[in-house]
Amino acid sequence: MHQVDRDIALKSADFLYRYMWARRRCCRAAAPDNRLRHLIETGTREFDGIEIEPHRSPLVVRDNKHPEFFAAIIELDDTAMPDLDDLLAWRAYVLDNGALPKRPAAESPFPIRTRRWSGPSDDPPPHGPVEA
Repeated sequence: MHQVDRDIALKSADFLYRYMWARRRCCRAAAPDNRLRHLIETGTREFDGIEIEPHRSPLVVRDNKHPEFFAAIIELDDTAMPDLDDLLAWRAYVLDNGALPKRPAAESPFPIRTRRWSGPSDDPPPHGPVEA
């Protein structure tokens, strides 16, 4: 285990945190640890199946638990996760420190439904009076 200087550990931890957060949102994986900088600085190179090399760019070299996510984000493979919404936004977030993509709006547990009244109405007919 090789130690890394503080600046490289900080940049590596920032990138790894974004990667792990995106992986959590897209694949329901584990949340990132809040001590990433310290762990990287002391020589840790594996985090929840993610292998890193702090001196490489991008520093994530393998994701053993979610290889399809790794291929889609790091290797820029558009076919790895075809069902992933906002793939380009997730890449921008992880690779370029872009804005965190918004969550899709959740369906309401109590959807609003329109109720149609089929009984007689006091409203006038839409095209004038009906002649019998």
